Amino acid sequence: MEKANTTPLLELRQVNKAFNLPSGTVTALENVSLTINKGELVALVGPSGSGKTTLLNIIGSLDRPSAGEVILEGVRIDVLSEEDLVHFRREKFSFIFQDAKPLRMLNVLENTLLPFNFFKPKNRNGNIKSEGIDIIKSLGLGHRIYHMPSQLSGGEIQRVAIARALITHPAMILADEPTANLDRDNRLFVVDTFRKLSKEKSIAIVFSTHDLEIANKADRIVHLKDGVFLKDEAVCCTPCPAN
Repeated sequence: MEKANTTPLLELRQVNKAFNLPSGTVTALENVSLTINKGELVALVGPSGSGKTTLLNIIGSLDRPSAGEVILEGVRIDVLSEEDLVHFRREKFSFIFQDAKPLRMLNVLENTLLPFNFFKPKNRNGNIKSEGIDIIKSLGLGHRIYHMPSQLSGGEIQRVAIARALITHPAMILADEPTANLDRDNRLFVVDTFRKLSKEKSIAIVFSTHDLEIANKADRIVHLKDGVFLKDEAVCCTPCPAN
């Protein structure tokens, strides 16, 4: 029998991040080690200032660690040149931010296809516009394809951000507080969509949140406090048997 591949998609090894400020050095992350596999949905939980956003930025190569290693698909990305890092980031990561405002002068489809205004995807066959429409429809926005952002609700705007993240076929989606400004129904829609995408498309999705109801929809919850990794717990997503 062929042995299963257990190599993680991404691995952080003893990652530290410090910022030099006029008031002194601030440690944002301290000796954080973490592995993330394909198809996993991982929630980062902790109070404000715990290091969640810094960790997301380092995972997605938006920032470099002060010490430690970041390895994606066997490549140590924290030591790549800036030029190589830009290309690697475009091909491997998509980002969804808390205030995911689409460009006001572009409609939903144009906002979804926006990444391709900046780079040409490799090995992409078929009609990208048609694929964009399919993605938009899959997110329940089939009636909004040519609508402008001013015509959308907050929940619909966040769905456009998800569509834009998906169109590039990333290995990993990183989302910083993606449900913070949404009502409960839309928060649940977003996290349920993340869960479906991670399983059906084998995309690793890492998101930060203060909402434990949302975090408990993930496969794993990573707890941080003051930049320190506290614990990494698996989530029981099915009813546990009675004792």
